[in-house]
Amino acid sequence: MNQTDYDSLKENNTRVLIFKTAARLFSEKGYNGVSMREISEMSGISKPAIYYHFKSKEQIYRSLMETALNYNSRQLEILDGKEIPIRDKITELAKMRFRQVLKYPELAKFFVILITGVEKLPFLEEIVREVKDRQKRIFDLIKNGVEKGEFGNTARSSMAADIFLGALLYYIIRQLNSMKIILTDELAEEIVEILFKGWNE
Repeated sequence: MNQTDYDSLKENNTRVLIFKTAARLFSEKGYNGVSMREISEMSGISKPAIYYHFKSKEQIYRSLMETALNYNSRQLEILDGKEIPIRDKITELAKMRFRQVLKYPELAKFFVILITGVEKLPFLEEIVREVKDRQKRIFDLIKNGVEKGEFGNTARSSMAADIFLGALLYYIIRQLNSMKIILTDELAEEIVEILFKGWNE
């Protein structure tokens, strides 16, 4: 299986070191600007050792994408199993996303570049479809809240989802470009509070 689960591996695990290094390089230089030699030199891992884990640069890139997507899917699955109001689910989702960014900034920066479509690579089409599928799950969650009246009678599901995801992305990008901690549970609660207040007025 190509995917690497950071949570199941130790920090000094070779595969994780390759991932962190590759994510940083891909984020800074793009896919075409990175070579296996650079990944080897920056990580301190020999090229033969890298090829033992990944047969190509493309496989590393694909594995990074799969890992990022699987984290997001796992967050949604956890929330799906909770019998709590939609508002609380959205708040928890924001908190989980923020904690993920703080824990794995290299992976977060890589994913931001991926979803904003900076790079145009042939094998990205499948991943883009998966990203849209996960966004639809969030849309469906908010739509459910609208139908239950939690967002106010005038709320539009698509706009509510866009505003929520846009706010998260804005603060995540700020965090990735800051030396201080911006993403907190309090910020997540404040974002949802402001959005709900607006939706219900």
